[in-house]
Amino acid sequence: MALEISVASGATSARAQSSYRNLDAGFPVRVEDATATERYSLDLDFLNLRYDELSNLRTRFQYEPQVSYGILPRTEAWVRLPIFYRERDAAPRAGVAGVGAGAMYQFNLETQHLPSFALGTEVFLPTGPHALPASYSLRGMATRSFSPGRVHFNGSIATYSVRAGPTLIITCPPQPVPGFPCGGSPLPPLDGPCAIGPGAGLAAAFSCAAQPAELPQRSAVLAAPGDIEKHNHWFLGMGMDKAFPLSSTLLLADFFAEKFEGIGRETDLTAEVGARHQLTPQAVIGGALGRHFRGAGFSTFITLGMTISHALQL
Repeated sequence: MALEISVASGATSARAQSSYRNLDAGFPVRVEDATATERYSLDLDFLNLRYDELSNLRTRFQYEPQVSYGILPRTEAWVRLPIFYRERDAAPRAGVAGVGAGAMYQFNLETQHLPSFALGTEVFLPTGPHALPASYSLRGMATRSFSPGRVHFNGSIATYSVRAGPTLIITCPPQPVPGFPCGGSPLPPLDGPCAIGPGAGLAAAFSCAAQPAELPQRSAVLAAPGDIEKHNHWFLGMGMDKAFPLSSTLLLADFFAEKFEGIGRETDLTAEVGARHQLTPQAVIGGALGRHFRGAGFSTFITLGMTISHALQL
């Protein structure tokens, strides 16, 4: 009996010490692998922070606690709660963006000839007095291993909503903001009290919370001020990682493009580099540096986080 307990304990410890290789979207980079949380594993992500240095000396913070659980074989479920703190002139400046709940299913383990594939979905419910309708997303993931490391491909389609607003007039500041040329169409505060998950979480759901996004009245014939318009959002990304098992460390990088249809916003492009390290058999720390270099404004950001894993059989 004592031998049986010792073997089981050793297996649990060995499994936990390899969790640094399991990538979740946004922890610390956007592109993830096609691997679900192990069955009966409870992952607590309570220390996930993001700091954005926007153009024109503006800064933003995001804190996103998340709980995920391996509810079935190759199946995980999660709940996340994005909390934002924006620049000084934003209103509202801070609050809870909403609640996201989703699940992911891994179809197969990787073989010599076949990558691993997974499918995830999420519903995001905005909060606040001006909350918009719920957003839904569907995301596919594939992972293939090679001698130098692993390669990951992600793609998703999601819905999002914006509220039509009155005509806005743009004036040229003394120093124009990069990515926001004078005379261009004003755009809704997509990175304000809005959660663009993952990065933000698994799904590519988009939804504005307490402060509704506003569309310029370029579509006055189609939508009156205050009307809600629903559009689609797509995401395509590729990532690579390299594991150093003797040091329980993973180096990773990714590149992704995303597009918010129907609002005149050009395709956003972002690149990230980061690392994950197994601090203890149950704790993994990670961080990344990213640059949003094309789209409605430029930004540089840092993500930091820690995941605590526990075995919990319900």
